[in-house]
Amino acid sequence: MSVYELNRAIHHVYVDRDKTMAFRDGDVSVLAPFDLTDEERDALINRDFPKLWALHTHPVLLFHLSAVLNPREWYIENVVPKIQGVPNVWYDYYPHTEATSGKPA
Repeated sequence: MSVYELNRAIHHVYVDRDKTMAFRDGDVSVLAPFDLTDEERDALINRDFPKLWALHTHPVLLFHLSAVLNPREWYIENVVPKIQGVPNVWYDYYPHTEATSGKPA
């Protein structure tokens, strides 16, 4: 698995409007410069956001990709419920604290 390449590819797609529009319209050639596994490429092409989460896409990059491809509410309604409890190295990188106590949850 090439987590770095996957995150680079996602960033590449969403920071360039022309590439975003091409990818949105089904042009997957924008992914050609990246050394992605078949699983990563398929998850991107199929816009399988829960799978991309499980493949350790950085949460901010995943949300931004979703925001340029879908209405913002789509992520909250269709992705967040499916990623609850699914490990992601970036999400789990920072300690979680209770909002009121400041102690680890």
